[in-house]
Amino acid sequence: MLRKITVLLWSVSVASAASNAVVFEGARLVVDARKAPIDDAAFLVENGHIVKVGKKGALKIPAGAARVDLTGKTVIPALLDPHVHLGYQKGVSYAAANFTRENVVDQLNRYAYAGVAAVLSMGTDLGDLPFQLRAEKAPGRALLFTAGKGMASPDAGPGNAELKPSAYALTSEAQARQAVREQVAKKVDFIKVWVDDRNGTVKKTPPEIYRAIIDESHKLHTRVVAHVYYLEDAKGLARAGIDAFAHLVRDQEMDDESIALVKQHHVFMMPNLGLAESRTHAEPAAWLNDPLYRDTTPAVLVERVRASYAQRTPAAVETAQKTYRIMQRNLAKLNAAGAWIGFGADSGAVPDYFHAYNTHRELQLMVEAGMTPAQALTAVTATSAEFLRLQDHGTLDAGKSADFLVLDADPLKDIANTRKIAKVYLRGQELDRPKLLHNFNLQ
Repeated sequence: MLRKITVLLWSVSVASAASNAVVFEGARLVVDARKAPIDDAAFLVENGHIVKVGKKGALKIPAGAARVDLTGKTVIPALLDPHVHLGYQKGVSYAAANFTRENVVDQLNRYAYAGVAAVLSMGTDLGDLPFQLRAEKAPGRALLFTAGKGMASPDAGPGNAELKPSAYALTSEAQARQAVREQVAKKVDFIKVWVDDRNGTVKKTPPEIYRAIIDESHKLHTRVVAHVYYLEDAKGLARAGIDAFAHLVRDQEMDDESIALVKQHHVFMMPNLGLAESRTHAEPAAWLNDPLYRDTTPAVLVERVRASYAQRTPAAVETAQKTYRIMQRNLAKLNAAGAWIGFGADSGAVPDYFHAYNTHRELQLMVEAGMTPAQALTAVTATSAEFLRLQDHGTLDAGKSADFLVLDADPLKDIANTRKIAKVYLRGQELDRPKLLHNFNLQ
């Protein structure tokens, strides 16, 4: 009798394991954008993780495993965006009052809908909400990392009045070190510092302050990301040991010394091209009609963005184009030099530069600046996973979390194909995108 019970329990266990197993077959599989894809591939998912990867017909599949036919599709790892500013925009309203659980969760859902598995909210978060949401790791929602409350000299932090109260206003090294200790005690994922005079309108965070921030953070085993604009500031920050730049140098082309410093100190570079590029158009940009943009952006906001082009002056557009060309050349130089190029779209940093779609558009702009589709895709997957220390993301190797996009076309041939999303899987579960889209349309 005991033997019969043991056999029965074993049979139930095997059946349960098999029912949890799903094999995805027939797609072109980009396991790792740094390697050649696998055509007519198969991969096995169990308990939310990739178990096996190989050619269709060559994998040993558990009896009773479900099968999903992806013939004609391309599968890539889910995207990661380490530079966003959550919570402030709701419809056409942009204010700190919008920083609520409902609104932040809605934006995380929009990222998930667009195939973004995790985001880093970069120094403009309010209160304890981001830490609560980070801990929840709710199914079907993009994971949240937070840089908590950022740091700068008085008024020298975020550029918008709505965001300014989110940053410390520091006037001494002692204050800087205390601010770092406060944020590290909350277990922030990064420290954010702004070093910019906002076109001469504020006093820039001085070297003694940002050096104290970097030094204290590193003593407490926490990395520091700097908003930067000027070439000389970038050099000073790199020498001080900055871990990442949330922006390219924008006042002039980077020289050999600055590129050497970025490489020497292994600085993670977030190009953040999209916001600058969006200001270069005198007429409504074509991407305003992109289906993914329309899906993820409130309709009332789409129309306000379209109407805003009529207010642009030729002088403003020309200035924006000059700045953007500098950024393109700097990214091309960094890429040619083999710098550590990561990712960041800076969505939510200003009113109407909304979330989710910009992650995809940023990829296209990186390619237009000289990167290959494979390099851009690596930046938004494997490289960003390394930066975020998300060891189970970034590739679809065995053992990784089953976070992936099923696409109708191959982004290695045209990076814009990341927008042609058929399905999104997070932690092995297919996202109910029609339900999410319905909820978006109710707002």
